[in-house]
Amino acid sequence: MDSKTVVRGGAGVYYGLNVATNFQFTGTAFGNFTPIRFTKDNFQTRFATLANPFPSGAPRAQGTKYGSLAVWGFPNSNSLDTGTARNAEIYQWNLGLQHLFPGQIVIGADYSASRSTHLPFSSFSGTANRNFLPSAIRSTLVEELNPTHDVTSTAVSDFLNGTVANPFQSLFDPSNPNALFNEPDSIYGDSEIPAINLLRPFPQFDGSFSGLTRLSAVSFYNSLQVRFQKRAGHYISFEGNYTLSKSTDNSSAGANSFITGLLSSGNPQVFDNLRAEHAISANDATHRMVLATIAEVPVGRGRWIGRDMNRVLDAIAGGWSISTILTFQTGTPLTLGLADARLADGQQRPDVICPQLSTGLSYHAAAATGQPILNAACFGDPGDQVPGNAPRYFSNLRSNGIHNSDLSFSKEFVIREGMKLQIRGEFFNFTNTPRFASPNTAVGDSQFGLVTSTLGSPRHTQIGLRFEF
Repeated sequence: MDSKTVVRGGAGVYYGLNVATNFQFTGTAFGNFTPIRFTKDNFQTRFATLANPFPSGAPRAQGTKYGSLAVWGFPNSNSLDTGTARNAEIYQWNLGLQHLFPGQIVIGADYSASRSTHLPFSSFSGTANRNFLPSAIRSTLVEELNPTHDVTSTAVSDFLNGTVANPFQSLFDPSNPNALFNEPDSIYGDSEIPAINLLRPFPQFDGSFSGLTRLSAVSFYNSLQVRFQKRAGHYISFEGNYTLSKSTDNSSAGANSFITGLLSSGNPQVFDNLRAEHAISANDATHRMVLATIAEVPVGRGRWIGRDMNRVLDAIAGGWSISTILTFQTGTPLTLGLADARLADGQQRPDVICPQLSTGLSYHAAAATGQPILNAACFGDPGDQVPGNAPRYFSNLRSNGIHNSDLSFSKEFVIREGMKLQIRGEFFNFTNTPRFASPNTAVGDSQFGLVTSTLGSPRHTQIGLRFEF
């Protein structure tokens, strides 16, 4: 625009890593191990004992002997998938204005945003499982077995965990000459199996049947980024950055979702409606500001005060420098669960029953008084096998923010030409401000809402000498 003002902008489309993988196959078709199974029916009856820990013997790997029927009668934890794997797509754009002000001060402001689609859900989110209990069946069971919606009832869970006649027994029964499978370690050779198995999409498998982690997560990010800088001059220089942002998604993960699955505590509640998981991101930090300053104390020979100071006094009082780094950041959103979660194949969340979610106490006050920071009266148990109405993460309930200040000072003593000594002191978390850990977020727990620990470390001081020659 002119010699002191510049406008910048840009946009780009980027693609995620190829989803081709070399996952190891560890199911019973590819390898086998013999665990001690004390029960086959959720501890309703005893199976193995210490005297006879392996009543079914030690089955060998199936290999190819069952063809396409491999792994029937067992859970399948292999990443087998016939679906199309699509690489993640990331769209980014920004527009910024920067201006040079008098005093060598530069201020710039940018709008920066991104939209990402086909992202992998967190590897620990459970979305790899294709054999989850459908929501429609769950709702029907609730209406039939608990029509009054009594939150203390366990009728639905009791039915799901109970056993029913096994329609697959003839395929596994060793006494049947026409049996297809010789797998004595499978519960499908028993006369009864858990009722939930027959209600899942693939009842022939004992529990999970895994494919690739779902590649349908989305995220949106919008931000205003302000940068201000004063170049060195008049004994001081500083640089600061402030960001006002909002990030939403339906799965929050670390740098590599396939490998780490970081930040996966807010896992899906209902697997056949992953769009409902969209909420504020676990990584969202509304405000963040970092200010770094380097200042030369204007005292000493050749400086503003004491320009002609004698050398002995200058060696003591002159030539000092002070630098600081100040960091302020909003806390990240909290996710809430239940102390007694009762939701098959999903992470049950509580019901929100009133708007006053917090008690109004600060983290410091809550920790000092032992009072909860979360209002237990505003959260309830949705009931047995009923998804809660709470979002995956709360934008208005957050962890303790960051308020940190680091300070350092230094002075150089010139011994002679080409030889000098530097003394330096550094104080990390100079104000010794504690950062409290998130409160207990398990609704129904006796410790719900209490802040009982801290993060990071207290003030840390180090002093050093450096000799240069």
